[in-house]
Amino acid sequence: MGKVLTIENLVYQENAGKAGMLDLYLPETKKCRTLLLFFHGGGLKSGDKTDDRNICGELAACGIAVVSANYRMYPEAVYPQYIEDAARVVAWSLKHVTEYITYDQIFIGGISAGAYLSMMLHFQPKFLAEYDVKERQIAGYVFDAGQPTVHYNILRERGKDPRSIRVDEAAPLYYLEGERPAAQNQRFLILVSDQDIVGRREQNELLIRTMETHGYEKSQINYQVMKGYHHAGYENRKDAEGRYPYVELLCKFFENENR
Repeated sequence: MGKVLTIENLVYQENAGKAGMLDLYLPETKKCRTLLLFFHGGGLKSGDKTDDRNICGELAACGIAVVSANYRMYPEAVYPQYIEDAARVVAWSLKHVTEYITYDQIFIGGISAGAYLSMMLHFQPKFLAEYDVKERQIAGYVFDAGQPTVHYNILRERGKDPRSIRVDEAAPLYYLEGERPAAQNQRFLILVSDQDIVGRREQNELLIRTMETHGYEKSQINYQVMKGYHHAGYENRKDAEGRYPYVELLCKFFENENR
């Protein structure tokens, strides 16, 4: 495990306060194989870029550079402002991270609400296209316990029952149609818990089946059900040696060692 350089509170969006800041977790080398752009969870209404600092730090110690970003949240922000912020993070990272370190491949991912943001960046291309980010620049995605239907807090924004299931322009699933040639070389890690939020596992399995229907290969998708945990409860669990099995899982995925 190497040393880690942490650079905090870099501004990716002016006039957004703390919501427009991100942190870098960098390996001690000036070159790494993988850069991960990571979005925290919290239901689009809470959470912070520092929530998963232990995970980000251990990833960096293993040689993976991490951008951990804040974004505007409900109720101060409404759909699609938090997705637009996530797209700004990607654009900023592609432009500026090489000022600190070089990398070979870039992944986008997050936990729960952060996974929803990541799903929307991939399945609705307009968000990244707005900042001239090409899908071919992204090696893959980590959808960790995300909601591929309309997020429950977006339903709450609309005055609807947040337990309802909707598939419309605010749902990643809505955009799965036709073929996605740019995605053919990408890889996807999709995680859920066996004791997750009601319906979350089934929704992710529907997402996977729908991806396959629209040309994604089974070999592109690494789907894992994390047994014995509630929603996203496995991320910050340590093993007997004080390490994070979640980090090992991510590292293997980035290097395509899971299969």
